[in-house]
Amino acid sequence: MNVRDPRVEALAREHGQNLLRVAYLLTGGRALDAEDLVQSVFATLLERGLDGVDNPLAYARRALVNAHNSTARRAITERGVVARLPDPTGRIADRPTDAVEHRMVILPALDTLSADERAVIVLRYYADLPDAEIAEMLGCARATIRSHAHRAFATLRRGALAHLLKEDT
Repeated sequence: MNVRDPRVEALAREHGQNLLRVAYLLTGGRALDAEDLVQSVFATLLERGLDGVDNPLAYARRALVNAHNSTARRAITERGVVARLPDPTGRIADRPTDAVEHRMVILPALDTLSADERAVIVLRYYADLPDAEIAEMLGCARATIRSHAHRAFATLRRGALAHLLKEDT
């Protein structure tokens, strides 16, 4: 175990908060689950090290999505689908209104998407990653990323965000 890898420490210091926010969105606003997810990813990075990794941030994001998908699969397999409540503390919010937006609009909307669609939307629009990088992270073609995004928006337009889109027109 490589307990004090300076590259992992630098990654945590420089990008830890961003990774936590991505995890927060992936987990549906469950702050404790997001923290656990990020901690498990950094524990894995410390254990394995970053030798041979050209882009530690992209590697960490990929590990985050993989860990989330594994956790979600286990939860469904072991316990079935359980009710998920957003964290009432709003600890991840940058502004006071962010917590309200997440709870009332963003998180319930993301919950209507499949794991792949959610990952694409979070990585594309929240983490601001290009499709090529997302495709590499998720191990699929860029066209698949575009397809996931298209299906996600169709789902959101029909359901969770339909009322907002009607208000804008």
